Order: sequence, then structure tokens, then C-alpha cells
Amino acid sequence: MTFSIFTVQFQSLFPFRILLLLCFPAMAFAQINPKDTVRHVGPKHVHIRNVTFTGNKTTKKQIIEREMSLHEGDSIDVSDVESELDFNKRRILNLQLFSTVNYCIPYWDHDTIDIEYNMTEILYWLASPIFSLADRNFNVWWSEQHRQLDRTNMGLELTRLNFRGRNERLGGTVQVGYNKHFDLFYKIPYVDKWMKHGASLSAMYATGREINIQTDSNKLLFFRKEEYPYRRFQAKAGYSYRKAYAAIHELQFSYNYYSVTQDLYNHNPEYLGQKKRINYFELTYVYTYNNTDIRVYPLNGLDVKAYMSKRGLWIDKDVNQFVTFAEISYYRKLLNNFYGSLVFRGRLSFPQEQPYLFSRGLGFRNEYVRGYEYYVIDGSHYSILRSNVRYKLLDLVWSQNLLKFIKYIPIRVYMKAYDDIGYIYNKYPGNSFLNNKLLHGYGLGMDIVISYYAKFRIEYSFNHLRQNGLFLHGTKE
Repeated sequence: MTFSIFTVQFQSLFPFRILLLLCFPAMAFAQINPKDTVRHVGPKHVHIRNVTFTGNKTTKKQIIEREMSLHEGDSIDVSDVESELDFNKRRILNLQLFSTVNYCIPYWDHDTIDIEYNMTEILYWLASPIFSLADRNFNVWWSEQHRQLDRTNMGLELTRLNFRGRNERLGGTVQVGYNKHFDLFYKIPYVDKWMKHGASLSAMYATGREINIQTDSNKLLFFRKEEYPYRRFQAKAGYSYRKAYAAIHELQFSYNYYSVTQDLYNHNPEYLGQKKRINYFELTYVYTYNNTDIRVYPLNGLDVKAYMSKRGLWIDKDVNQFVTFAEISYYRKLLNNFYGSLVFRGRLSFPQEQPYLFSRGLGFRNEYVRGYEYYVIDGSHYSILRSNVRYKLLDLVWSQNLLKFIKYIPIRVYMKAYDDIGYIYNKYPGNSFLNNKLLHGYGLGMDIVISYYAKFRIEYSFNHLRQNGLFLHGTKE
């Protein structure tokens, strides 16, 4: 996006005394130097009389309060006022409903204070044009599929964020082109007055003229037919429980249908396990714990996601698979502008003999060892450990007056070095030369974070096969 008028503001530091006297906004991208904190003479604790919000024209007050650790009637140490205000600012930003969050103390009399948070809401109607690649990643499309434009998907994803001001999400997708995909979804985080229980509903239909039906020497083989060779449908209902801030429990129940044509079946009868169509129910429990500072690109904190899923319940005969998965990410500041992270992912799947559709391992989405993006490695069990050291190279903000809801656009750039190891087990590896072996990838890269939502990774990686290359990604590590 190009703006006719913009200025570049570098990260600034403001003394806390000025903040109190002038109620100067502490922007979402600003940090306060602890050395500038004023020593207060008087009581050791202050009582919070009022917490008010301005700028939340759509968002309900209780949605913001639900994220905060500070509330009216609380008492905190005077020495902690500054850090507590900034800590709660980050929690509000992690809702991803606001482009900026400012705070101030309009009233401080002896041991009583009032706190005010001012925010700028983003545009909650998101109409996102879809122009995506049908292949697993950019490098596969560019090198192996020779940049064919007919291997692209086009469409529109329409989402209403913060529906009714209650952080509900409502929307759908219409995608045509190489693969056709249609879905509808609705999610409400809280259905009760205690704001602990939530619910979700979704439905999806997908088809296409080409599909990968087999893996040969760690490369995908495709089957193409003008008559759509496969169809998939899913309907899902979910329940969530969030007692406090960081942890969420979810229970999901879905009905799944998958069918293939006779031609596809003839090319690989094991695609659906000697069947041309399958119906099955799936029950999944998901646990997430996210206590990181900035959720779009964490620098400090712990992020955990784990799930257990049973495909094929007691009434099903087509499918029988139990999967358990865990992802644990730890982030920590090392020195000034230096940050480190460790990310572990692991999966176990039983029984090990499954139809090809359910035997996918590494090579899809974020499940890969860096340096092996060109390969697909099927298997039942796998584990990946990623380590990163990042250096913050640039931290600036574009300020423009054309669009009020994105007046300030933070941009951060990090240089990094990384080292990955991984292992995937397959009882029936076939002609795969990467199964049941230690995989090792390493390299240098750059992460670009725009606003509080978008991130891009540019990485130059090496692997144990003595191969190297430049890889582009738009997802998390």
C-alpha cells in the first residue's frame, strides 16, 4: 500500500513524569526506559479508582477488561505502576482488534489513581482477495512447477471481525481456479456472562482438477483430470473453555466425507485405503497456552499447543486413527536487541498403517526442517526442534494521515541465524531416502514484521544433503 503523505518515526523513550503530567500516549510500539522511572515519595501502594476506555466505538468494554490483569478496586505497588500499565497495553494489543493502544493517568492523588486507555480500532470488515499458489510453498511452484500461472487459486475471503463488538468472527471463503474451496464459519469466544465458555460452527467443501496421490522418492506425484477427481466435505462444531488469560481448552466434533473417482482409484487404490469414498466422525481435544508478549511475533514468553484426535468413532468402519501432537515454543531476550527461541513439534499416530491420505508427515504447512522445503516425507511419527538467534535490525513506524484506522504502521526487521534437526519414522518407507534418518538444516535469514498481523521470512538454508537455496515463507516458524 502506498501513501501520499507519510513520516518515519523511530522508537522513542518518554520519561514517566511527562506521561503523568501530560497524559502523553504511550504508543503500542513505544518502550519506556526503566532508568527514567521517577521515585515517588509517599505511599508504597496505590488504589485503582477507575479504569476507562476511549476509542472503542465498536468493541464492548467487557471484551477489553477480559484480557487485563488490572481492574477497578485493585491495589498495586507504586514502583510497578509503569510496568503494569505497559503489560496490560500489550495484552489489549494481543486481541488484534486495535492498531494502536495508548495509556495515561489523568488523576493521581496520594494513594488513588485513575487509568485511561485509548485505542484505535482497525477496519473490522476484511475483504481479502485470494491469489495463492496451489503448491506447498513458493519455491516448489517457482522451481519444480516452472512458475505456471494456471497453478494458482483466485477468490475472495470475507470476514467480519469483532462482530457485535464481542470479538466474534463471522465469514466465508469462495475460491476458484486450480483448487476450489468454499467455507462458512462462525466463532463466539464467550456465550455466558462469566466470559469463560465459547462456541464455533463451520462447514467446508473442496474439490479440484488435480491432486497429489502418491509420494515417490520424497516427491509428490499428481493426478489431473478435467472431471474433478476428488471431493471433500466437512461440518464441525466446537466448544471452548477459557478460565483465565493464557490457557484455552477446546473440544471439536466433526463429520467428514471424502470421495475419489474410479480413475484416481485405479492410479492409487491405497489413497483412501482400498475405498472410493469414506465417511467418518472425528473427535478432537485441543489445549493452547499462550503467555507471550507479542503474539504475531513473540520475543519473550511460552507458547504451547497440544491436541489429541480420534478419527473414526465407535460407529465408523472406514477410518481408524489416533493422533497426538504437541508444539512448545519458548522465547527469551538474550541481550540488547538479541533474542533467542526454541520451537519443538512432535506427532505420534496409531496404528501406523494408514491410507495415503492420512500418512502425511513433513513437508506441508509449517511441518518441515528448514532446508528440506522441496521434499515430502511421509510417516506416522515425527519430531522437529528449531533454534533461532535474532537481532533486531530495524524498528520504525510509518505515520500517515490518509487512513485513520491504520494511521501508524510499525515495521520491524530481524536478522537471524538458525539450526534445525528433525526425524520422521515410517514403518513402510518404500523408496524414501529421508525417512528414519536424522535431518539437519541451518542457515541465515531475515524476518519482516508489518503491523501486528503480517510477517515474511527470507531464509538461505543448507541441509545434510549438501544442498542449499533461498526460501520465502509467509507463515510462522
